[in-house]
Amino acid sequence: MRVRLAAALTACVLLVGCSTDTVDEPASPATTPAAEPAQAPESKDPIGTVVPLPGAPEGVVVGTSGIAAAGVREPDGVVLFDAATGVVRQMVPTTGAPRHLSLGGPDGPVLVPLEGSDELLEVSLADGAILSTATGVGRQPHDAVSTSDGTIVATNEMGGGVIFLRDGLVLSELPPGPVQPGGVAAVGPYAAVADVQGNGVWVYDGMAQREVARAPIGVKLTHAVTVDEMTAGFADTDGGTVLVASVESAGGNVQIRQISSIDAPGNPYGLAVDRDRRLLFVTLTASNLLRVVDVSNPAAPRPLGDVPTVTQANSVAVDPRTGNVVVTGSDPGATSSIQIITRAELPGG
Repeated sequence: MRVRLAAALTACVLLVGCSTDTVDEPASPATTPAAEPAQAPESKDPIGTVVPLPGAPEGVVVGTSGIAAAGVREPDGVVLFDAATGVVRQMVPTTGAPRHLSLGGPDGPVLVPLEGSDELLEVSLADGAILSTATGVGRQPHDAVSTSDGTIVATNEMGGGVIFLRDGLVLSELPPGPVQPGGVAAVGPYAAVADVQGNGVWVYDGMAQREVARAPIGVKLTHAVTVDEMTAGFADTDGGTVLVASVESAGGNVQIRQISSIDAPGNPYGLAVDRDRRLLFVTLTASNLLRVVDVSNPAAPRPLGDVPTVTQANSVAVDPRTGNVVVTGSDPGATSSIQIITRAELPGG
């Protein structure tokens, strides 16, 4: 591991209401560059099946029906395809380019933040229908999740803070908090948000629409993923690790506490979890590798091995039916693609 957790985390877990002299104030967006994936070298020999995809893909999800969705750019839209074969079902055009995607339920709808048009769509996996369109969703909404009560929490990347939505409408928004929020993970009723400028993690209560906890986790985080009902994982892209943190409520106070770290050298970025098989997948963008980690015990994760991916593997998703993995190849200088890796081809398969 190149960089460990910020020293302040070892001293205390920060709660809302802690004195401000225990945590640095968030830095200005103008002075602190955001964490970014590495510019990957050309991939030599990706395993599995590689299928060309229209547009440059970023976020990807797979529903329980086996239908997958990828957010693409140029042309902007959401491509629906068969997760087992990569065969494209349809392209859903959008008015702006999506980055991250997430599922509002086990088989959708797909939550699609549009960075270019400040909208958030809900798209049906079954037929590509746009079920709702929320407008005025901050400045460049980057990621969104649905908490257990059904509130959607979207990260307001260029405006700071988060937006709360329900039924296609903006309910409220909170300012920074996170100066440049990136990835977000749902942990029961809470949404845990990573700041890509290195200011740690903020936790929000979806139903109450308020901040409930924060902690200075990691060096510079990008993506976030739900590990189980109480824990989330964060790609510490500048720190070369994946950090696992618990979100717990006791006596009316919510705490976020780092419980483990996973060595992930080479700008870790994309994250996905196979909840049934208790596996975490991490894309290592500097080396075109996918790291597979056993998270049966989130406090003691166990790396199982790496497999080669397509060039610029920025995102990854799991087919919940089979345990197969889908990786997006986001290299703008090559043919955009998706990579399908069967469970048998993965370490421990």
